[in-house]
Amino acid sequence: MKNICLFIFSIMLLLLVSMSGKAQTTYYFEYDASGNRLTRSILQLKSAGIENKDTLANQLKTFEDMIGNRPVKIYPNPTKGLLKVEIPFTEESSATISVLTMQGALAKKLKVSGTFTEIDMRSQPPGIYLMIISIGELSSEWKIIKD
Repeated sequence: MKNICLFIFSIMLLLLVSMSGKAQTTYYFEYDASGNRLTRSILQLKSAGIENKDTLANQLKTFEDMIGNRPVKIYPNPTKGLLKVEIPFTEESSATISVLTMQGALAKKLKVSGTFTEIDMRSQPPGIYLMIISIGELSSEWKIIKD
């Protein structure tokens, strides 16, 4: 019994150490309608966690990235369920936001039609999600934490 507890503690410690870095690598698979794997992508995720989530300033912090020449902002992260994404929008290009579970299952997919988009994650269980924002051929990947 003592060995089993030690083994479980070691696994949990390894998981915590591997998740505590600034970036995380995850794999994204695409399948056809028959279940055959079409592609495998390796994504290096940016960490958008909040160090001290008790302070109001950290709760309101906006995370930014550039997709081509467009600034992209997401907030709040971690989220209780409503995640906001801000992308300057023009009619020449379309943007898509995909939210995936860490197992690669599609949780949400939205077409962006304006500058401000709100993603409702309240129906999803707490955990870590991968958000991919695509504008044309360019994309940005984010690790989203849902409390």
